[in-house]
Amino acid sequence: MYRVILLIIVTAMSALFPAITLSAPHELINFKENTKLPSFTLPDIANGTQVSFNTATGKPSVLIFLSITPAFKEKRSLALAQVLSKLNTDFQGRVQCYGVSSDDQGKDTIKRYLQDKVITIPVLDDSKRNIYDRYGVFMMPLAILIGGDGTLQAVVPYTSNIDEILTNNLKFLLGDWTKEQWQNSFKLEQNISRSTEEKEYIRRVNYGRVMLGKKMHGAALREFMTALKIMPKAIDAYIGLGNVQHALGKLDQAEQSYRKALEIDKESDEALSGLGIVLYQKGSLDQAIPILEHALISPNPQLEVIVSLAEFYEKNGQIAKAIRLNKLAVSRLMDDLNN
Repeated sequence: MYRVILLIIVTAMSALFPAITLSAPHELINFKENTKLPSFTLPDIANGTQVSFNTATGKPSVLIFLSITPAFKEKRSLALAQVLSKLNTDFQGRVQCYGVSSDDQGKDTIKRYLQDKVITIPVLDDSKRNIYDRYGVFMMPLAILIGGDGTLQAVVPYTSNIDEILTNNLKFLLGDWTKEQWQNSFKLEQNISRSTEEKEYIRRVNYGRVMLGKKMHGAALREFMTALKIMPKAIDAYIGLGNVQHALGKLDQAEQSYRKALEIDKESDEALSGLGIVLYQKGSLDQAIPILEHALISPNPQLEVIVSLAEFYEKNGQIAKAIRLNKLAVSRLMDDLNN
């Protein structure tokens, strides 16, 4: 019943706000920004010794939660662990850097990476997910930035520029940067030189998105199709076209458009989300669920991705996963509406 009530709330609010895409989170399910995170003790995967992680040491900490299964998580988890290993060296002891493996199948793989010096930070064994559940982690891989006083400062899902994001945040937390420098580091590059063709393509794609938001589907289709004629190998128009076709209930056409987008960029979170949702609605669960799980670990997971997975997990008896995702969906949607 709890799951059903949550799904009704999310579905009803989604109907009122159909175009919502969740923004990058700054909180965990169980801890809000600027609240103090608990310290904990876990065994070190490398040698089995108990390691105490104290959140409030007077210096910032970065804690990353890793998962080795399925394969796409291993790739991103390894990349994130290597980023943190580099930052640990760069900041020369000014920052606490730890990994937490919350995967009951990945211990041997992590141990091998540690032995081969591919990962050089301590990685702690949370295979029973005690800390994962205690903190309220909602996806992996994930980085958590903690202030010197032990308070939660930021939650950063894996993204291609996570090295830059973590570095900039740490410089600010350490006092190496002013707040203005930190804020400026996240501004988009200005005055990018673009060809006339690129400008027209961008204009058409943006118009298409506006038309789609206003449910002017015919106009949106024309804009995205025109954009594809201008730049047939650019991804945004294919994603936009898929979104319109999806909105019109043309699931086979939408699937084709999302797949074409993924031919251009197989890691596109937006295309993976669209394809996963379409396949789920078509009942192709064997294909849909791995894609949706991949889309869930994006920096900005779509609400429908979260709700679809929660629904699937509940139907298959994975109640803990379903409740966790429904909590995330409601919490994130309410935060978005309040901002």
